Amino acid sequence: MNRVLVLGTGFVVKPLVDYFIDKCKYEVLVASRDNNHSGLIIAGRSLGKRVLWLATPPYEELDGMVKDVDLVVSMIPPKMHVIVAKACLKHQVNMVTTSYTSPEMAALDSEAKKAGIIILNEIGEDPGIDHMGAMQMINHVKVEGGKIISFKSYGAGIPSFEHNNNPFGYKFSWSPGGLLIATQTPADYIQDGQKIEVTGKDLLENSWLVDIDGLGTFETYPNRKSSNYIKDYGLENIPNFYRGLLRHPGFCNSIQSMKDLNLLNNEKSQNLQNLTYRQFTAQLVGTNDNNNVRLEVADKLNLKVSSDIIKQLQWLGLFDDEPIPISKGTNSDVLLELMQKKMTYRDHEKDMIILHNEAIIEFENRMEKRMATMKVEGRPFGHSAMARVVSLPAAIASRLILEGTIRSKGVFKPITKEIYKPVLAELADNGYKFEYKTKAI
Repeated sequence: MNRVLVLGTGFVVKPLVDYFIDKCKYEVLVASRDNNHSGLIIAGRSLGKRVLWLATPPYEELDGMVKDVDLVVSMIPPKMHVIVAKACLKHQVNMVTTSYTSPEMAALDSEAKKAGIIILNEIGEDPGIDHMGAMQMINHVKVEGGKIISFKSYGAGIPSFEHNNNPFGYKFSWSPGGLLIATQTPADYIQDGQKIEVTGKDLLENSWLVDIDGLGTFETYPNRKSSNYIKDYGLENIPNFYRGLLRHPGFCNSIQSMKDLNLLNNEKSQNLQNLTYRQFTAQLVGTNDNNNVRLEVADKLNLKVSSDIIKQLQWLGLFDDEPIPISKGTNSDVLLELMQKKMTYRDHEKDMIILHNEAIIEFENRMEKRMATMKVEGRPFGHSAMARVVSLPAAIASRLILEGTIRSKGVFKPITKEIYKPVLAELADNGYKFEYKTKAI
């Protein structure tokens, strides 16, 4: 019987554990600092076991867990992945994660090959299915003799159209802290042969509207360093290359206003005891006049008091006289506490995943625009779309590694046919598939 160690019990872990236990009949050890949540994920099944793991140095417990399993799936914060990878190298145990490949992780490639293991990263939704769908499209075009002159890839995890019912157009289906970090991460893309670089500070001000065929109009902003993937995709010298995130329109301006108020600051901790949200917000704009804090915030943002942004901040609760329930924390901690209270999915509500790749292709005697779109909605009173579409590619790839279908060794992304072809095939068998369209240009 194969034994798998799953590290972490976040929003997207349960479908992964369900797949291992119910489909594969693996013995699964779930390690987390939240033992109660681990118990809910295992749900009393005999093949599931849990262990309390605080993820603190010197990580002796991690070493002990890794040496007794056949594969590790790391679903903990990205900064921990290299620590996990080094334990896997020591004990020659394969590793899978849905996170981006850091330079420190990439540097372990030769060691992983020497140890005879694969460390597979970016095998989730975005990154993950977006890469696999892109490689499938790109390789089909190459076989047909076409030349791709523009490639754009979009990913979204947003409320379904019917449950897009708050003024921010957003709810949390993954790590709330991760969202705020993503809105401050530098990015780049290629436009008309030029690299456009965007700082984390200016990220959300570099947004625009885009029409996704058959689904409607969304707001997009750049998703990290697109240029890092040009070589991976085999598209050297392409004049237009963009990887972006999709949101319901208005999101970028809303979050940018929060950045302008320094609400996303997560570095300086402060005493919050006996402080109301209104007093906290007054401090942000440097006023002692709590009665006119809405006006002061509007002036700070160069807005009218009647603007949508001020109404959004009021809806969130930043002008309320209620005491802040945390005694110490950063501005970001206060914001996240409010967001998680007001911007989470109710049991009957659905989230929506959109993955959309489009390419403009030159053939000898014609030009085409090809599009591939995957849309998945959450299940009311069941798993979210985000949980399933992030965790299932990782689960499927893990099974393929343990069964020997994926034999590559080293640090990998899911961009080789050995990986993406069987993973996409099983996803399609379960209803998670791209719909394809072609338009003549």
